[in-house]
This record gives sequence, C-alpha cells and structure tokens, in this order.
Amino acid sequence: ALLLAVLPLLPGGQAVSAEKIAAVSVFVEGDVPYARAGSGAYSELKANELLHPGDSVKTGPGAKASLITKSGAEIRINENSVLEMPGKKGMREMFGLAMGQVWSRMLHKRAKLNVRTPAAVCAVRGTEADIEQRSLLTVKVYEGHVDLENALGKQSLFAGQISTVANPASAPAPARSMTQGEAGSWQEAI
Repeated sequence: ALLLAVLPLLPGGQAVSAEKIAAVSVFVEGDVPYARAGSGAYSELKANELLHPGDSVKTGPGAKASLITKSGAEIRINENSVLEMPGKKGMREMFGLAMGQVWSRMLHKRAKLNVRTPAAVCAVRGTEADIEQRSLLTVKVYEGHVDLENALGKQSLFAGQISTVANPASAPAPARSMTQGEAGSWQEAI
C-alpha cells in the first residue's frame, strides 16, 4: 500500500508507467542524507520518502533509518552506513552496503533480500538477519537463514549462527553458534 502510485494519463487515454520505486522510508532519526541515482547532490531523508533504483542513503553518527522495500522486506540502517538501492538493470534485487550495518526482517513469506558488500553477497531468506561491513564482514542470523557467498566459497547460516569474511580474497568462515554477547540489539531502538 505504501508503494502504490497513481499513473497519469496521456492525451488519448494511454497510461504512462510511474517511475520505479525501490523502497520507502518509514523511520528517520538524526542526520540521514540521500542522493538520487546519478546525482552528487544530497538532501535530508524524511519519513515517507520514495527511494528509486540507484538512490543511496547515508547515516551519520548516531543516526538511524528504516526502509520498506518493494519486495516486502524491512531494512533498518545503523549509524555510519552507506546503502544503495538496487540498480535499474538486472533481475535480482541487490542492495549495496558499501560500509556500515543493516538489519533485515521479511514482512511476508515471499519476501527476499540480497545485499552486496565489498567482501561477499548475502542472500537473506529468513526472517531476521544482521549484516555489518566494516574492516570485516559479519553476518548474524536471528531467524530463518542467509546464504553468504563470494568467489571463494559459500556458507549457509541458520538461526543463531554467525559467520565472517575477512576480505574479498577470503572465503566465508564456517558458520558457528552466536554467543549471547555477539547478538546485537541496536535495531530495537528503531
């Protein structure tokens, strides 16, 4: 319902398709600028802002945001992160996490989310997962499962597991049980 757009009519009654939408912002706290695809100019993101293919969102220190994707996933963005909406080309919906941390939750059973980081691709196929790309990529799964893959290997993570990737030249580490201290809670503030 959030992504529904009214299609304008051309003279003669032909419908024109509305610009594609990748996500809509539903929560913004702190300094969260965004840029339209191909534009170097940033504007301040507000709640209910429509984000289009190729747009990017940045969160500053102490800032957070939450988006709902067109495929039915919620993405919460932690401070000091850069997230790019899926591009205009290609069949897969691939969000880009250049740096920072996102938490995801699927809002229905058919929702899917793919996140590309500098170290690997995370295919989120479960309910809740946390992806953090700093000097090390860390993936935590709270519910459901995530496939973590790069050119050197693939790991399937299930609820309660964690894995890391040191860099693009390293295979994903084997999945292991997450300790209580490793479980994150930053997303609960959104």
